[in-house]
Amino acid sequence: MFGYDLGIDIGTSSVVISVPGKGVVLNEPSYVAFDTETEKILYAGKRAYFLQGREPKGVEIIQPIENGVISDYSLTEQMVHYFINRVIKKNIFRPRVVACVPALSTEVEKRTLISVIIRAGARSVCLIEEPLCAAFGAGIDPIHPSGVFVIDIGGGACDMAIVTQGSMSQTETVNVAGNDFDAEIVKYLKEKYKLLVGLRTAEDIKKSIGCAIERREPVTMAAKGRSLETGLPLVVEVTSNEICECLQPLLSQLTDAAQRLFERTSPQLVADITSGELLLTGGSARLYGMDTLFAKALGLDVRTIDDPELCASKGACIALNKMHILDNYGYEFKTKEDVRIR
Repeated sequence: MFGYDLGIDIGTSSVVISVPGKGVVLNEPSYVAFDTETEKILYAGKRAYFLQGREPKGVEIIQPIENGVISDYSLTEQMVHYFINRVIKKNIFRPRVVACVPALSTEVEKRTLISVIIRAGARSVCLIEEPLCAAFGAGIDPIHPSGVFVIDIGGGACDMAIVTQGSMSQTETVNVAGNDFDAEIVKYLKEKYKLLVGLRTAEDIKKSIGCAIERREPVTMAAKGRSLETGLPLVVEVTSNEICECLQPLLSQLTDAAQRLFERTSPQLVADITSGELLLTGGSARLYGMDTLFAKALGLDVRTIDDPELCASKGACIALNKMHILDNYGYEFKTKEDVRIR
């Protein structure tokens, strides 16, 4: 083997890299810790993720990807370069990369992502929409002629698409996802209990007791933080149904968007979807009851894919072997000359 081909999902919350024949080889939080004076990254991935809220002086933690879009070019390039090097190690051959991109990305955003990945060490890059990659990763054959409804709920955005014959018939993107759930929990605890908690605590609450529908047997969790009234440490008991209630406005935006997508879909594709099932992918699809929520809203059978956060990267890896099919829909590898990188 002279070099690597890589399937990469550079998301708001995580970076997942897959290699044909090996599967997922890297799954790291897309966080970087950098020196505020030199703007050079000190750590990336899990170490930076767990350092958030505990930063020493002169160090800042950020997510250089927001809502699936690059918000800091330099730090994203350094982060992707770090992760690619961890995979290919000292291999002198630069890899070809298939990378996921939000369904409704602009041409500028796409060119920027290609530029970042090439400057980070890739030879050439092909961008494929995230819900399409997620469908491939969920086991949908690119030449499958029937329609399939895929909803990919990540950390920064939710992409929805009707996929048929290796392409997308209809798409919808909602900037509501896992990070918004965390922020809403922080806001709820602040308003109701006068308790200030960090994003890591809010995320732990979401993963432990958060739910999209009320549980028959509510569960509780101790939320630890600082009292806004006294400034002293404070611990309150929070129930799962409280978290469910505070997340409902955001969850309603997702189900409303899915209903709008159906209204634009042809009757034949709707018939295909009705006879099949809706596929839920993305890390936030793990929220308890998310499948039941969409099933009730749309009247469909809904299935959450195993390891949903890895689906898009696996699909990008599959796309590497299916480029002879995807070529027909305009997907192609771009080099630095194509995006005019110096």
